[in-house]
Amino acid sequence: MPWNILGHETAISFLKNHSKPGNTRHAYLITGPDGIGRETLALAFAKTLNCQNPPAEGEFCGKCLACRQIDEQRYPDLMILRISEGSKDLKIDQIREMQQTLALAPYQSPYRMVLIPDFQHATIGASNALLKSLEEPPSKALLILTADAKESLLETIASRCEVLRLRPSLVETLEGFLLNDKAIVPARAKRLAHLAGGRVGTALRFDQNQDLLDAYDEALTDLGDLLNSRLRERLQFVERLQQRKGASREQFVFLIATWLTFWRDVMIRHEKADIPLVNIDHEQRINETAQLIPSRQIEKILKDHEKSLVNLDANLNPRLVIENLLLSLPLLMVV
Repeated sequence: MPWNILGHETAISFLKNHSKPGNTRHAYLITGPDGIGRETLALAFAKTLNCQNPPAEGEFCGKCLACRQIDEQRYPDLMILRISEGSKDLKIDQIREMQQTLALAPYQSPYRMVLIPDFQHATIGASNALLKSLEEPPSKALLILTADAKESLLETIASRCEVLRLRPSLVETLEGFLLNDKAIVPARAKRLAHLAGGRVGTALRFDQNQDLLDAYDEALTDLGDLLNSRLRERLQFVERLQQRKGASREQFVFLIATWLTFWRDVMIRHEKADIPLVNIDHEQRINETAQLIPSRQIEKILKDHEKSLVNLDANLNPRLVIENLLLSLPLLMVV
């Protein structure tokens, strides 16, 4: 069957060629923003290498035992090494344990494969430990790393991998895919395509999780109310936020990251840039806000949001982080 992956034609052609005997390398690095399909592409490559009934060179049937087991992530010659639950980093002990597995002969496939998603979250120790497997790879071993960007990894890691950079599809292309291939109604397909910024995985995640989409809308509604609120009301909002059931650092990150997309849209409209908005359902408020704030202030607001996300990642007190952010926002009184 065709790989059936939206976009990434160059990367797919590259990997099809590398699936031919003698062309496969020992390590690959697939980069691109979250939701763009890095892991989907890696698993398709794994199926191409291991399909028991390939319909054509560089393709896979999707139905044989190997293809099904790879889809279900239980193929005996494929290990997927993820960050441990409750941790935010990939640790050196995980890499060392993986290396023991990688050194074993494959059960039934030409390769013993390891896929490590989001390797940008590996500790320095874990990265240095992985270098051994890249510099002196075991025979019949294949490593696939994914990351948000090549620059997020040690140069010594990236330079030892075949690098594939994935980029988002055009918003219009993704909208057509959602409309025609996924049978999503036109208005929703358009909204999801803009919201995802051309990243098919992100669009499908929102479509399949209405609670997530509702939380996103609620975050933008809260921001609109806060821009019309004075300092005391903003602090009261933070107090209510803290008291919500299940309040966590991740929820604060989600809230600020969502607000960041709004301010990005405001900057786009202020500068009259020919770039699609993310939040097309909030276009009127975006336009009104863009008329009220000068460019330099919008830039500062964007930087403040980015700094807040960095501070949350550094384990600063979430309440203090969001209070400082809200106290720095202008009072707009947008209707």
